[in-house]
Amino acid sequence: MEEKPALGEWEPSDLDFVSTSNFSLQCSIGSHTTNAKFEWVDYRPAVFRKLQEFGEIDNDDYTDSIRGHETLKFLVSPEKATSLCLQHDDRFIIKILSKSEMKVLLEMLPKYYHHLKKYRRSLLPKFYGLYVVKPQGGKKVVRFVVVGNILRSDISIHKKFNLGISPQGRLVSKAGAEEDLNVAFHLHAAVRHQLLRQIKHDCSFLKEVGVTEYSLLLGMHVCSAPFEAVFQGHYTTTHKEGSDDTEKKTSDGPDATQCDPAEDMTTDDNLGSSCPIEFASEVGIRMTARVVNTQRKEGNLASLCHPRKQSPNNVILYLGIVNILQGHSKLKHVEHVFRSLQSDSPVILAVNPKVYSTHFEEFLGKFFPESEAEKIMKEL
Repeated sequence: MEEKPALGEWEPSDLDFVSTSNFSLQCSIGSHTTNAKFEWVDYRPAVFRKLQEFGEIDNDDYTDSIRGHETLKFLVSPEKATSLCLQHDDRFIIKILSKSEMKVLLEMLPKYYHHLKKYRRSLLPKFYGLYVVKPQGGKKVVRFVVVGNILRSDISIHKKFNLGISPQGRLVSKAGAEEDLNVAFHLHAAVRHQLLRQIKHDCSFLKEVGVTEYSLLLGMHVCSAPFEAVFQGHYTTTHKEGSDDTEKKTSDGPDATQCDPAEDMTTDDNLGSSCPIEFASEVGIRMTARVVNTQRKEGNLASLCHPRKQSPNNVILYLGIVNILQGHSKLKHVEHVFRSLQSDSPVILAVNPKVYSTHFEEFLGKFFPESEAEKIMKEL
């Protein structure tokens, strides 16, 4: 049996950040009666065990989940799926990595570890293990990382957005075709402050490690009805709990209703009449909010357009930053220059990590705006 040192207050050494562990696994796949053999390489096992500890994950339970039949069947499947949410343990998602993505993760791991140690409420993906698996005697090598499931919830996730910055410098949904958004979410003032402060810390880290093109994954439970008026003219998605699959639907409704942005209905007293008011114990998890419509101005989020009083549109949010393994390489720089020359748009967002971080943080500040009550208090 594999010997596992007790962690406790123990800290990874420099050697732990370059170590690997090799072993073999046997497992029956499909209808075969004989066991298939796999060569399994565990990268930086001591470091990831400590990261599991940060997430209060028992290593024995984790190991049983990750090394089981479901994982190995997915890894050798000829289908081109790139991720799998484990059906028997929806805390974890298996994500296939390219060689370059694995390199980025290994290079950032020391700084990532110390960032997660300092900011336990970080919105960054929670990486719990990094592996390379190959059927014994086979040629196919599969690299994958185990990530915490951001949208794991005991309530239904009705809508899902993947929010990023377009090359033209707009906040868009990257689920399917890129599309501008005309909604914003009002949070309780204290929750909003914690959220934006953590986004600032996480963006500073991503800028430091030279990562770009990341996005914000946001899952939403809709509390109140009617709700669809807020999303008229936009697609909606349904999300099966514990799954990463979405079904795209198109709304054929009229354009979003225009109304007076000066009318304020965003005080904390109005937040959540049909959802229980409960404040998130952790940033990004079960955050009660109120969704409002916004007017678009030159493609950017602008003045608020509030919904009618009879439609409070209360929601519960789950969110986190995803796709953080895209490094800023020379190839990326050349690609950006080419796209700039080919585009007619006067505003092109550089793929530079510093610029991307600034834009990302700025737009999320608009996506989670201050209420009128907060603005008045600042002026006093």
